[in-house]
Amino acid sequence: FLSLFERNWVHKEVDAMKKLLLITFALMMLLMAGCTKKEDPAGTEDLVLIKIETEGIGQIAVAKEGEELKFDEQYPTTSAYMNVDKGTVVSMAAKPQVEDYMFVKWTKDGADYSTEDQITVTVDAPMDFKAVFALSNGWDGPAASSIEEVKKVGDVLALPNFGYSIYEEKYVTAVELNGTVYRIIADLEPDTAKALFDLEFDDPEHDKKMNELLAPLEVTKIENVNEAIPSKEEVDKYVGKSGADLLEEGWSWNFYNLDDMEFGFDHGWFAYNVKFDGKIENKEDLDIEEAIKDLKVISISYEGIGAGVTDVE
Repeated sequence: FLSLFERNWVHKEVDAMKKLLLITFALMMLLMAGCTKKEDPAGTEDLVLIKIETEGIGQIAVAKEGEELKFDEQYPTTSAYMNVDKGTVVSMAAKPQVEDYMFVKWTKDGADYSTEDQITVTVDAPMDFKAVFALSNGWDGPAASSIEEVKKVGDVLALPNFGYSIYEEKYVTAVELNGTVYRIIADLEPDTAKALFDLEFDDPEHDKKMNELLAPLEVTKIENVNEAIPSKEEVDKYVGKSGADLLEEGWSWNFYNLDDMEFGFDHGWFAYNVKFDGKIENKEDLDIEEAIKDLKVISISYEGIGAGVTDVE
């Protein structure tokens, strides 16, 4: 097994690559949407914008009524921006890009909308849909239908999860159940911990063996992550603070876009998008923490569950 430090950095590098790709693709789609709009008569009031995006490693297919709903396997689509006439019927489908992920749900304008992987909507106003994907443990056993049923780790292994960490004395994961994210902790006996750390990553049955070791463990603690999501007022308190202030309070960066001075940060259980004032001109041998220490936060937004949800105190 990778050490906790190595494992966290692997997650950060994957997340950083994914977010940069999504940003690049979104910009391309915005440019394409802009070109399309120029072909429409100026001042058309019946056109509305529908945005379809992804969270996690997955892809989408989008089609208007009468068109074929088809995934692009060569160049998977992760976001789409469409100007359509009011009343247009649009179908959307979602599926994971890799086997370690699973489709969880659609959200509409930030609220849960459907757990079906294919939906059809009538666009009568601007809409913002997101296909949410989460990690899969590959467990084919039954899953708890309510949090009250969770007694052993095996009760949550089939649920979509937001990562896990294995320590010498604890196993920690975060799962989604009935629209709520829960942090699940189980104690590890020395023999079980050793067996888990001895598993080889390149073993084709690695996940199966790990799940078999984890499933019988008694769950010792359950925490409702949704109840701890910070309010907008709590997040806005960081506007005006410096990069040094964030770092001193335990914030850690995981990606950056220097053109727009936007940075991805994790703090506690959650992820944020932070925008700083000023510019970073010298990009050679860049030390991000040194470069941002005197810059001020001009905007900050809550983005979702972060890597820290599987850390232990």
